Amino acid sequence: MTEKEATLGRWHKEFFENIHLFVKSGLSEQEAKSILEEFLVLSQATPKPKVMEIFQEPERLEEIGVYTDIRPEPRDFMLKFLDPIMKKFKVEGTENLKLLDGIIGKYPVTLISNHLSHLDAPAIFTLLYNSGPEGRKIAESLVFIAGRLAFEPDFTRLGLYMFGTLLVCSKKDMADNPSLSDVMTKINMRAFRNSQKLQSDGKVISIFPEGTRSRDGRLMPFVDTVYHYVANKVILPISLEGTEKILPIEGLLFNQAVGKLVIGKPVLVGELTKREMETFPSHIEQISFPGSGDKKQFIIDNLALLVGSNLNKHKHGTYRNLYRGDVRETNQLISLPKKPDEHVVIIGSSNMSVAFACILANKNVKVTIYHPDSEMVARSNEERRDIIHYPIYKLPPNIDFSDKPEILESATLFVQGTNPWEFDAVYSKIRTYLQKNKSPMVNVIKGFTGSKKGLILEDLNELLLIERDRLAVVSGACYPDQIMERKISGFEISAFEDSLIPKLKELLTNNYVFTRPAINSRDTKGVQLGGALKTIYALAMGLVEGYFKRELGGNVDNTLFHLSNRFFNEMVSIGVLLGGDPTTFNGLSGMTDFMLACFGSDTRDRKYGYDLANGTRPEKITNGFYGLKVLPNLIQLDEKRHPIVASAYKTVIQNEDFDIVAEELQKQLARV
Repeated sequence: MTEKEATLGRWHKEFFENIHLFVKSGLSEQEAKSILEEFLVLSQATPKPKVMEIFQEPERLEEIGVYTDIRPEPRDFMLKFLDPIMKKFKVEGTENLKLLDGIIGKYPVTLISNHLSHLDAPAIFTLLYNSGPEGRKIAESLVFIAGRLAFEPDFTRLGLYMFGTLLVCSKKDMADNPSLSDVMTKINMRAFRNSQKLQSDGKVISIFPEGTRSRDGRLMPFVDTVYHYVANKVILPISLEGTEKILPIEGLLFNQAVGKLVIGKPVLVGELTKREMETFPSHIEQISFPGSGDKKQFIIDNLALLVGSNLNKHKHGTYRNLYRGDVRETNQLISLPKKPDEHVVIIGSSNMSVAFACILANKNVKVTIYHPDSEMVARSNEERRDIIHYPIYKLPPNIDFSDKPEILESATLFVQGTNPWEFDAVYSKIRTYLQKNKSPMVNVIKGFTGSKKGLILEDLNELLLIERDRLAVVSGACYPDQIMERKISGFEISAFEDSLIPKLKELLTNNYVFTRPAINSRDTKGVQLGGALKTIYALAMGLVEGYFKRELGGNVDNTLFHLSNRFFNEMVSIGVLLGGDPTTFNGLSGMTDFMLACFGSDTRDRKYGYDLANGTRPEKITNGFYGLKVLPNLIQLDEKRHPIVASAYKTVIQNEDFDIVAEELQKQLARV
């Protein structure tokens, strides 16, 4: 290494480790070294743009402006630099660029794309530039919206001179720098005015509507601040895959990854002026503003669908549940059925009820989530998401919310989705509606209730007077969070009436959820008890895990799995005492669910116990806590016969010191 190289900063030294990539692409070692050295020289010699001076001298905003033009030397070098790195990328949809002939300069055009890497803007420019005459024309007209932090590092600044940029300031930047908030607001206003002028001059304004890079490659919510850059404009949607593999978020070592850029069909979002609409080409599709609701949010969400429609289904992220999961064709959107086969009313908003709503939405059905909280219902409908349980996920158009009990009158199927401790609040207004409408009702919530019977179906039958032959239960080893992410999941069904099972199996089966009859399809008690008891034993497992990690340190898997057989046998013993068939506990709602709850990564009950063992009592109630609290209503806790649940009860409900309880429990288990 030369003396000059030895004096370079840390990132310069790390950067030179990229030499192998360029050699692998066909360059000689000397050529590769030369191109890396040229990058370092240019990155140091290329100054920050003039616009950065505004933050030291805000009064010069009008003089300096917020636009930075292309610099030919950095642009030409970056094209040469990126060519070997992006050899394995392909461009699809170039035919859609021809649809913009006669559009750019005459009508405002905005390019939008998902955001994965610091390299995204240079990658879009390079891939379009090299894709053919139409692509090069678009690339040379690009003006990217860029935050000021993008210009700070030498490493990223060079790529920003490949195209024009408009300086903007994010909400986070304003919050972090309150003394500059006034000038930042003026910068943003100036940037928007400039964007309109640039579009009329034939430039294509380019933005990343997510506002920041996705850390896992999945689409994040589009921020509403981009609205004015997209409303009443022609939108060119771009979908990127693979740029995060070329330049990971952390580090400066490039990879020659496989990826692609997909060019979607341009669309007009909103409307142009009356005169412009008279001459606007008919081959460009239009997304019109809705007649009601949040028009801004409607537009933003539809833009996300334009980008997402050309991404792999596992990258849909926030918008994942808007796509059909019961068809082979990828990226087919769920639509509002004109004649739904069923009107499913889900009673109560919970994590599991929302997850089931999204499963059902894949069918030709209408789904209404009933909840008496009118404010929650109004906001959830307005924002198209459950604002309490899953605010990150957009919901399909055939799911809505209602606080009106009358909605139950038209239901052809009820889904019981209320957590046990919320029964009184939710069911108080709807009892008579459930008695009049004789449609079937299936419970999807696991856990004990506070009644003498202790099980949800029994309470529905005996307290709400819903006929037994209308009732069914669906249970399995599934986290609702992972159902929302469309991870492969499964359930089993038990019902008092056999004819309900095929219907429920059909409604709850698609490409990522597999549903089947329970081992004993009429053992509704056993299926309910498996799901209810496992929440208690998961909490107990969390207590034990927290205790042994404190006492023994490090990984305690040996200990936990050694105890798991004792835990499961005790769970089955109580389940049989409460009326379940012992063979039922070998199914998805028994052993499989028990293993997931006790050892899975996302279990709330186990975490509750773990935190408690470490001195923190969580505020948020879980099914395991509530079940443990009410279990003495159903069975006498026998320390000799059921030492695990008895010990958990002492600790969690009676607030006894678990260190003392744990010592006694170890002695008891050793004697069993």
